[in-house]
Amino acid sequence: MSFTFFTFGGSQFWEDVFYYQKWRIQRHCYSKTYRLLDNWDIRRAQGSFETCRKAFVKFIEVYEIPRQNDELIILLHGLGENKSVFKNLWKKLTAQGYNVAAINYPSTRKPIKYHIRQLEFFLNHCEDVSKVSFITKGAGCLLLRKLISSSYGWQDNFKIDKVININPINRGSDLFDMASKCAPLNWLYGPMLKECSPQGALSFSKLPADIKLGLIFCETWTDKLAAPIVEKFASLPLKFETDEQSFSQEFVKIPNTYFNVLNNPEVAEACIDFLKSGNFKDIVTQ
Repeated sequence: MSFTFFTFGGSQFWEDVFYYQKWRIQRHCYSKTYRLLDNWDIRRAQGSFETCRKAFVKFIEVYEIPRQNDELIILLHGLGENKSVFKNLWKKLTAQGYNVAAINYPSTRKPIKYHIRQLEFFLNHCEDVSKVSFITKGAGCLLLRKLISSSYGWQDNFKIDKVININPINRGSDLFDMASKCAPLNWLYGPMLKECSPQGALSFSKLPADIKLGLIFCETWTDKLAAPIVEKFASLPLKFETDEQSFSQEFVKIPNTYFNVLNNPEVAEACIDFLKSGNFKDIVTQ
């Protein structure tokens, strides 16, 4: 027997495989157990995917859950993070009427190829959606590039509209490269750490040219603290150099005083502007 109770929505062990109107089905990355969470992250069912899916259908009638619109904005967090980093941005986007899914994936537990399978499952089970856009943070840009270049079935069902990378590491991260040489950090951050190094990033294809891509650069406190260390011990260039911007002609640099750049209201404004117009023309840059 299972009991209805609050959860934390999943973090580094639960991965999202289904989303509809703020309800989600998650799968445990080790036990492969599924659970259905409502829009308050309360567990409503558990067992197989089919069991959770059937339970959700019943709750559609009980709670009169409306059909979602046909455009979905998918948010992909970076290495060592979870969907909660998008909390404020998610609120700003939903207030604008967007249907937004912040996706949990266990970034510290599995390599990127495993996360690709999760996202393929998620996208193949999207309902009432014909167009998707993506907003990524940090290493999420590499995950998205791998997803689009190496999987095809789900792309027959959607139009990929726009992509926004926030503080992307398209060229890899020198800091992650240094961390991957430390055994305790390798254990803490998992196999994805090495894949996010500059050497690892070389294996990822760029996004197709027909996808509208915008880059947002917003310096963080960790950037400021780590820059002297990276400059001293690494021979590869830092991520804020021009080559990173070469991934797209549409980019903006935004001043920042927030610990989490996604709490910066100017970042939210830039995302909304790009989703609406495909550029950052109304954003005041530094």
